[in-house]
This record gives sequence, C-alpha cells and structure tokens, in this order.
Amino acid sequence: MNRCRLLFVLIAALLAAPFTAPPAHAQGEGSALDQADALYDQSRFQEAADLLAEAIRTGRVSSDDLNRARELRARALVKAGRRIEAKEAFKSVLRSDPRYRPDPIVVPPDEMDVFQTALEEFQAEQVEAGRRVPASLGLFYGFGQAVNQDIVDLASPAGVPQADDFEATPEFGYSVRFPLSPRWSVDFGVSRLRAETADNLDPAFNEHAEYVSTATPIVATMVWNWLQQRQWRVNAMGGVGFMQSEATITFLHDHLGRLIPVQIVGKATGPYLQGGFEGELLVSPRFAITGNVLGRYANSGELDWERPDFFVYQGVSDSRLGDRAVDFSGFSAHVGVRAYIGY
Repeated sequence: MNRCRLLFVLIAALLAAPFTAPPAHAQGEGSALDQADALYDQSRFQEAADLLAEAIRTGRVSSDDLNRARELRARALVKAGRRIEAKEAFKSVLRSDPRYRPDPIVVPPDEMDVFQTALEEFQAEQVEAGRRVPASLGLFYGFGQAVNQDIVDLASPAGVPQADDFEATPEFGYSVRFPLSPRWSVDFGVSRLRAETADNLDPAFNEHAEYVSTATPIVATMVWNWLQQRQWRVNAMGGVGFMQSEATITFLHDHLGRLIPVQIVGKATGPYLQGGFEGELLVSPRFAITGNVLGRYANSGELDWERPDFFVYQGVSDSRLGDRAVDFSGFSAHVGVRAYIGY
C-alpha cells in the first residue's frame, strides 16, 4: 500500500511539473530586459544600466533582444550622467546594426544628443577603416568614341567626296555620389560630349557644309566597391539614364545670287547606358585622383528636324536630313578628381 501511495505521488508530481512555476533563476533569465525597463521608468537609471550590463555579459539576453538591451543601457547611462559610457554603448549598437537610429518620438533630446555624437564618431571610424565610402563630388575629363555614322553618311552622299570621320573633342562632366551601404553607392552624373566633321568640298563652294554633334548624358550609376586597400579602391559600375542630343549643320546657301549662312539643327532625347571600372588613388582620406574605362550605348534615336525632307546637297538624293541619329556609342576613358564631403 505504501509503495502504491509513493508511486501515485511520483506520477502526480510528474504530471504537475509542466504547470508549476520555474525556479527563480529561470524566471530572471527571460526578464532582464523587462526588469531594466521597469527600473528606467522608476528613474532608477544606474540600477537599470548595471542590470543590463550583467545580463549581456552572462548571456541572459537573447540574440533577438540584444540590441534593444544595448540601446536601453545607453539611454540609462545618459540619464545617470555617464555620457561617455553611454556614447560607447550606442556605438556598440551601431557596430551590430549600422542602420540603427533611435526613434526621436520615444527617445528624449538629451539621449538623442549623445547618440548623434556616437553616430558621428562611428561613421568617422568606418571611413578611416575603409569600410564605408562617404558622399563625394567628382570632376572628370577625357575622350570617347564618336562614330556618328549617320551624320558622316550625310556628309558623304553619292557624288560628294568622302567626309572624314567625326573628330571627338574632349569630354568633361561632374557627378555627386552618395553611399547606400558599406560597399554600394549611387552616382548621379552629367557630362558633355561633342564631335565635328565637314564634307570635303572646297570651302569656297556654296554647298560646303560643316557638321557638329553634341550630347548631354544625365546618368544614375550604381557603384560597387570591388577591391579596396587603405590608399586605393577599384569599383565596378553600371548606369542608366537619358541623353539630350543635337546635330548642327552649317553651310552657305545661294539665295538670289547672295551667299547666306544657314544653320540647320536636329534634336532628340534617347537612352544612355554605361558600364565599366573605376580606380581611385587616395591622396588623402578626403581627396582622390580617379580614372575610369567605360563602355556605353549612347544613341539619340531619330533626330527631329524642322524639315526632315530637306536635301543638304542640291540634286543629291541621299543627302536628305530625315532618319539620322546622333551616336556616341563605344568606349570612353576619363581621369579626374574626387573630393569626399560626407561625415
């Protein structure tokens, strides 16, 4: 009978075990953050900071709650007057999650001030370590292909001596670059492309014509930091945008025995695509000499002329203006400078 009673007690204890409260130590393991939150609300800031420091050190805070605990500890340290320790606590949150920002509706101004100091120091450390590239302004100068075959064909129709290929003038432009993450940036750039040629008729002849093609690409480019050392970087880049284009033809027109200068202009806006590689040599942490090599698609599409049925050379059927495009597609190379203006 005694054995039956003992067995019954053991079975009852086993069945009741899931419903009994856990021991005091287990209760504390999952509630350190809640306890610290309550202490903060009671203005017991030093106790809250010490409790969280010990809980983080001993692993009593889950990985999901770790940054919340670090944030609350930093806030409690501010309120306790330990601002330097609070700044370092905020930086520990940023090292875990660089995108972290406190909610200014919840976090008081004095705590936000300490966080801003921590953020500035953290970002400066990231720049110094080369793990994050700040915002920058760039200027560049170089050369690129300027085939413009449609316009060359216009300057060399049957019966007119073959024109020389377009001669490209130097390209130049500027860009503004913003960081998106430690290795990704977005670059917004504007550049100027220009090339010119002329037919091979005698310049004294009233149908001699000169041709100029110009384009202004406006491009958004994604930049990925491929290789990086303390004093140099290599970036891969690819961009898309649009190109405002213009072709200008200038010649002397015989009007009632008088030669009158005439200029005809065709305009269009077309797509612009580019991709390639960029190198940066850091002369200082805030200044770099740059160079890039790019392939590009830069075709205006059909130009809009006031009179697309006009013939540049009288009596030459294939000198009609219509169905022409400005085209700077090909390769380009530039050198330049870049000044870092971010944090």
